[in-house]
Amino acid sequence: MSSTNLVSKICLAAGVSLCAVMASSALADKMPVEQSMSTLEYELLSRGDLWTYKKLDGYSEAPFLNELVKAGKLPPVEERLPAEPLVMKTMAMSDGIGVYGGVFRHVIGGRPEGWNWLAGQHQGWGGINMAVQECLVRNGPLWQVKAEEQSGPLPNLAKSWEWSEDKTELTMHLVEGVKWSDGDPFDTEDIRFWWEDNVLDENVASRLPKGGLGDGTTLEVIDAYTFKFTFTKPQGPEILKSLAYIQGCPGPAHALKAKHPKYNKDASYEEYRNAMPADAVPPAVLGAWVPVRHKADELVILRRNPFYWKTDEAGNQLPYLNEMHFKLTTWSDRTTQAVAGTGDFSNMENPGNYVESVPVLRSVV
Repeated sequence: MSSTNLVSKICLAAGVSLCAVMASSALADKMPVEQSMSTLEYELLSRGDLWTYKKLDGYSEAPFLNELVKAGKLPPVEERLPAEPLVMKTMAMSDGIGVYGGVFRHVIGGRPEGWNWLAGQHQGWGGINMAVQECLVRNGPLWQVKAEEQSGPLPNLAKSWEWSEDKTELTMHLVEGVKWSDGDPFDTEDIRFWWEDNVLDENVASRLPKGGLGDGTTLEVIDAYTFKFTFTKPQGPEILKSLAYIQGCPGPAHALKAKHPKYNKDASYEEYRNAMPADAVPPAVLGAWVPVRHKADELVILRRNPFYWKTDEAGNQLPYLNEMHFKLTTWSDRTTQAVAGTGDFSNMENPGNYVESVPVLRSVV
């Protein structure tokens, strides 16, 4: 698409006055001269600079959650957090400690199937799944880590782990006191349900397939916050990455067990897969935001999770943003709306879109 056509399309949605400004500036300005990024200077961090798990002296929360506490509708923030929450360190935040408020607006082409990711359902992609799911480990923040410390993923729900001497046993320790967004405790029963009743059940299309951690791998629950994988041959840090994004994200056993055929003789596997449909909001999640509204083919609204188990170093319960809005349209529309200012983000996956968008963005910002 030419820059003229892109501006014309945005004009239809943005209005004549903005159209005139954008068109005159976008078409008149030349593209900036290409510059090599080989000399770009940046500072990578040690793993310990990114996070820690510890009890802080005090905690704060978003104002509207504080009002719910005062009204007796929520426990105090100290009771909603783990004894030692995951604390995101300021050094890893490009803009430092944040402030509460605001709405993130995104545009996606997917449509949520439902909230039962354990049984393989997707949430529309585009970021909804990452907003509601939390996994045992994290891969994403590794881009900030020094090369010499790139030894497997970062902790998340599993705060630590250790290997047996022969590398055939992996013992993992969960954060103690994490709660689902409905206040129910998260513990190894959720891990057992994920593994035994989803991953190993051939009738369930789990995101981590049977054999995904190696044929013959077993899981043993040791106590409420400790479990152990046993492998048939020695493993290493790479297998831990299988427990990150999508594949190693447990679901709410307390909400799903009664709908699983193993525990309900009247249920079918198809009914289990659809046990938490897209319209059934709010589901129980561990992520920073909870789906509170789904309007088919139009919109998904997520609001902050009052039981989210991470804070910043100042003791502010995360997240900072109040809500996330996902408009359900087309994938290409996200770039158009980001350029027009009616969306806040676009992946710019198509290099052509990026090239065409630069002049328009320069005229708007």
